[in-house]
Amino acid sequence: MNRPNFAILISLFVLFLLYGCGGKDIDPNAFHGPVYPPTTKVNYIFQAVQAEADCRVFAELLVSMPAGVTGAIMREKLDQEARAHGANMVLIGQSRRMQDDEGFTFAYYGPRKEYRCNEQWCGWKYSYDAWDKQGGFVNIGLGEWGNKNAHFSYPVMLQAVFLRCQ
Repeated sequence: MNRPNFAILISLFVLFLLYGCGGKDIDPNAFHGPVYPPTTKVNYIFQAVQAEADCRVFAELLVSMPAGVTGAIMREKLDQEARAHGANMVLIGQSRRMQDDEGFTFAYYGPRKEYRCNEQWCGWKYSYDAWDKQGGFVNIGLGEWGNKNAHFSYPVMLQAVFLRCQ
């Protein structure tokens, strides 16, 4: 390779390197969904078929909860987050014991475009990179959800989906 071609190749490499460093950093787990006005009440379901026909999925997330929480605290924290983003229904999925205690975190995974839950729900198809690293499954159902006597001495990761229903 002659000198002029090598210099052009190096210049292009440096240009692409600098281009990749520019711009503002975007947190991949931050909420990037549609903006809805906050809601005042959130209903919870545990199966997608329980969603009303007009309910649209607009956020798919994993919720990390620290050790020592109760079912009531879990619901309170998820209520706050869901209401702030305009959800009036939340679909709760499975829960797992976490390997590390990350405190309260909400990691958003999509969707790219909101969709009707009843027509297009395909199950929990996101976040396997984080989900698969966790421990055994934890039972959080109707008996535990919102229950101040259901105590979890270990950190928990919970699947959730925010819905907006008319």
